[in-house]
Amino acid sequence: MVISMEYYVISVIASIIFAFMLKMPIIPKERPIRDSFETSVLFPTPIIALGLTAIDKILFTPDLMSCVLIGLISALFSKFSDKIFG
Repeated sequence: MVISMEYYVISVIASIIFAFMLKMPIIPKERPIRDSFETSVLFPTPIIALGLTAIDKILFTPDLMSCVLIGLISALFSKFSDKIFG
């Protein structure tokens, strides 16, 4: 089974769009950024989307709707990760 790169791109774009809709900051506000664990649109949201898309590739057959759903789940997880693990 071959997955095309489009599914990964769709998941990342959807996660960034949903993160903007959830009013997450683009980059962490704390300085220096390398010592910050604050979630933002650019990190870790797209990385979580890529990982979930890879899991979806192994367990199921990915399609457009699952990629958009993965984008939503990764944005929600990034938004509330401090409350989940905090």
